[in-house]
Amino acid sequence: MFTGSFIEKKKINGLDTYLVNKTGFHENYILLSIDFGGMDSHSIYHEKECNGKIPYGTAHFLEHLIIQNNQFDALHRFGEMGSSINASTNYEYTSFVISCTEQLELNIQMILKLVQSISITNDIVEKEKKIIKQEILHSQSNKKAKCFTNLLSDLYGDESGGAQPIVGNFASIDSMDANIMERCFQKFYSIENMKLIIIGDIIPEEIYSIIGDEVTGSTLKEKNRYLPLLPVKRESLKIEPINTNQSVLLLGSTIANESVTSSDTDIQNEFMIRIGLEILFGRTSDFQQKIYSHSLVDRDIDVKYEISNSYSFAFLSAITSKPCVLMEEIRLAKNKIQARSIDDYEFLISKRRIIGMIIDVYDNPTKLANSILHYSTRGMNFCDVIKVINKITKKEVIDALYSHILI
Repeated sequence: MFTGSFIEKKKINGLDTYLVNKTGFHENYILLSIDFGGMDSHSIYHEKECNGKIPYGTAHFLEHLIIQNNQFDALHRFGEMGSSINASTNYEYTSFVISCTEQLELNIQMILKLVQSISITNDIVEKEKKIIKQEILHSQSNKKAKCFTNLLSDLYGDESGGAQPIVGNFASIDSMDANIMERCFQKFYSIENMKLIIIGDIIPEEIYSIIGDEVTGSTLKEKNRYLPLLPVKRESLKIEPINTNQSVLLLGSTIANESVTSSDTDIQNEFMIRIGLEILFGRTSDFQQKIYSHSLVDRDIDVKYEISNSYSFAFLSAITSKPCVLMEEIRLAKNKIQARSIDDYEFLISKRRIIGMIIDVYDNPTKLANSILHYSTRGMNFCDVIKVINKITKKEVIDALYSHILI
């Protein structure tokens, strides 16, 4: 067990709280997450009174309104204390992050107050629309992000939550008003729909007392979220030109969501894929050595496996001046593994590399908090990950590759 790696979990008046006591740390890190993200687009937000659907980008728009809350000037008030506040929205949830070196109690009190009340008017919404539209214009110049959205739309269909950028589009932003924002705030920003993670040199009993004084239980309404997304395609290739010489190449493969009987099994299934991808395309692979020696990519290759309760897919992305040649090398790498299988050395080196990445997370408060959030959302304990990885065999990795990647 790593120093400071014990994650203490407790529900306080309905709020799931996770504490990590890192003795000697000077920085305190607070992450408050709301289970409302881009994938919730087009969910029903108030079925009894109307059949309206949540427009694309609503979770992100509401994140902006929370930070700009005219009842609570967050940027100014946290800044006065020497604390920093940031917010982000992904496909699954919205997160508010505080970093501070002192006045931890006041920072906890303020972040909890920030998300429990808000005044939303049409004037405020109209003002924020202009800001969001500028963000959309900026995101459209990001060819890699555009290519990623197109890939998800192709894999899961145009009606999926990933069919549009998390910031939404011009039509969806135009359709928003104070009524929609208020309904979504009341529906999703309830204490039982939040997770609070605090990392630092802390005394848990004192933190629990502070939180208990700030939160009161609330009833979580049924959110009518979509069931896990069903893929339209097993594999998709997207190429987005950057200029006359460069393109973004994205190759994605959907991974079947298997029924599991325990969190350990779920972690095992995930890391069999991750180790397999590392063997195929990771930094120590024959594939990467070859493409760099032949100057087929202009920057680092990104190889990832995204998994949640709603979707699961692996993807490879690269900036290249020779997309067709790179695609052929990807095909050859797959064929080579199928022809010769995997030797013990590359299995062990890839497995150890993955474990090393997990170990590094424990010394990075940002990565640690996000890992705790990600695995707790899936009903798992992040502290169990290394234990489970150590038990994975080469045969299990080979079987996972043939089931999900080598198609």
